[in-house]
Amino acid sequence: MERNVWLYPIYQAARSSTFWLPVFFLYFSSRFDVADVLVLEAIYYGAVVVLEVPSGYLSDRLGRRPTMVAAAVAWSVGYAALALGGSWWVFAAGQVAVAMGMAFNSGTDSTMVYESLAAQERGGELAAVEGKAQAWGAIAMAVAALVGGVLASVDLRFGHALSAVGTVVALGVALLFEEPRRAEAAARPMAQLRGVGVALRTPALRWVFLFAVAMTVFAHVPYELAQPYLRLVLRDLDFDAFTPAVSGLMMALMMGAAALASRRGEPLARRIGTANVLLVAMGLEGLVIVGMSLTLHPAVIGLLLVRSVPGALSRPLELQCVLPNVGGHLRATYLSVQSLAGRLAFAGTLALGSWAVGGLDDLDGAAISTLTGGVAVAVLLALLALALTRRAVRDVGV
Repeated sequence: MERNVWLYPIYQAARSSTFWLPVFFLYFSSRFDVADVLVLEAIYYGAVVVLEVPSGYLSDRLGRRPTMVAAAVAWSVGYAALALGGSWWVFAAGQVAVAMGMAFNSGTDSTMVYESLAAQERGGELAAVEGKAQAWGAIAMAVAALVGGVLASVDLRFGHALSAVGTVVALGVALLFEEPRRAEAAARPMAQLRGVGVALRTPALRWVFLFAVAMTVFAHVPYELAQPYLRLVLRDLDFDAFTPAVSGLMMALMMGAAALASRRGEPLARRIGTANVLLVAMGLEGLVIVGMSLTLHPAVIGLLLVRSVPGALSRPLELQCVLPNVGGHLRATYLSVQSLAGRLAFAGTLALGSWAVGGLDDLDGAAISTLTGGVAVAVLLALLALALTRRAVRDVGV
C-alpha cells in the first residue's frame, strides 16, 4: 500500500499534463463557430454526467486499479482523436472519450489513495497527501501550459497530441498500483444510490456536497471564458497574434499559484476551521468572476491568475470531510454522485450560455459580461446560504 501512496503524485502529474489547456478554446473556435464550440463543451460535460455514477459504481464493484486503467486508456484515445481532427463529429467523439476518462478517474483516484492510507492506519493524512499530489499535478499543468502555449503558435493540434503522451504515462503508472483491500463489496446499483441518500442525511456531508456542486460551476466559468477574454484584451492592445503563447504563460502562472496553495488548505483549516476555508475559497472564485463581468481590462488578467487557487485550497479538505465518513463499498459511488451533480449543473450553465450568445461567430466583451454577471449573482447567493449553515461541518470532526 505504501507504493500506491508513493506513486500517486506521479500519476496525478502525468494525467495533469494537459498541454491543450491554454489553447483548447482557440483550437475549437478555429474550426467551428462559438455556438458549436459551446455545444462541444456541453457534450463533454453531458457525457461525464451519463458516465459519472456508472463509473463510480464500477470502481466500488470491480476495484480502483482497473477503473483507473480504463480512465487512462479513454483519455489517450480521446486526446488522439482531437489531435487528428476532422469533422465536428470526430471532435464530439473525442470529447466523449475524454469525458469517459474523467468520469472513470473521478473519485476513484482519491478513494484509492485514502484506502491505501487507511490500510496503514494513516487515514488522517489524506488532506496532506492529496495536497501534495495536487501540487505535483499543478506543477505539471504549469509546465505543460508553457510548452503547449508556445507549440500552439506553430500548430494548435500539438496540445492534444502531447496530452495523449501524458495519459499513456499515467496508464503505465496505474498498472503499477496495488488494489486496496476493502471490507465490503458494492451492493446492487439501486442499493448503492440509496446508500448515498442515507449518507446525505448527515448535515455535514450534505453541506460539503452542496459546496462541491456550486464550486464545480463557479470554478469552470472563468476556466471556459479565460481564453476568449484574453484574446479580446490582447486584440485591443494589438497583440492578438501572441494569444496562444500568452495564454500558455497565463495558465502556467495560474497553476503555479495553485501548486503553492494546494498544501496550505489543511494548515489553514486547523487555524480558522474547515468551513471558513471553504467559504474563503468560494469568495475568491467569486471575485474572479465579478472582475470578468465588470470590465475588459489587462488588470483582470492578473485576477484570473488566482482562478485555480480556490480549488487547490478546498479539494483536499472536501475529501478529508467525506471519505472517512462514507463506507468503503460506497466511496467512489458517493463521489461520483457528487461530481455528477456539479457537472450536470455546469452542463446546464453551458447550454444556457450557448442559447444566450445565439449565433455569434465569436464571444465579445458584452457576451462575456452577461455570462459572468449572472454567475456572480449565484456566487453571492450560495455564499450567503452556506455561511449561515457552516456549523454543520463540525459534525465530521475536521
